[in-house]
Amino acid sequence: MKILYLLVALILTISITSFSQDGMDKMMRQRNKIHQLEKIKLIDELNLDEETSVKFFARRNEMQKEVEKLEDKDDEIIKELEKSIQTKDKNSEVVQKQLLADLLKTREKIEKTKRQFIDSIKDILTTEQIAKLVVFEQRFREEIRRIILNRRHSTKNEG
Repeated sequence: MKILYLLVALILTISITSFSQDGMDKMMRQRNKIHQLEKIKLIDELNLDEETSVKFFARRNEMQKEVEKLEDKDDEIIKELEKSIQTKDKNSEVVQKQLLADLLKTREKIEKTKRQFIDSIKDILTTEQIAKLVVFEQRFREEIRRIILNRRHSTKNEG
């Protein structure tokens, strides 16, 4: 009987692990598709030639990697804040003040990195192209967010 329980537990563990791995793979493929679509639309929106697009995306990718690292740090600070809220020890206020200061510094670094990126592309894009870039990025994020929310809503209604 114990062997049967162990076998069932093992099968469930393997199934859940492979299911979550499949889900992660699917999510990564979707994210890559979104990035490719964004690149294509950006090239078209900004009317970039090949040489300019290579320079632009090299700088943009560098900035995005830096922002991603900072956003990961931001997420970690938020997790630490959540833990400090749940634990009611006498040092939690001191810890929370420090974490909040760290969070604000990290968010300032994110904005500074984005600002530096804008400054760094002034030699390859016109002011109008930079303006189009800023508007495009905001609209693209809004559109992706809307699509995701609509899918979640339609999935909930089906289930």
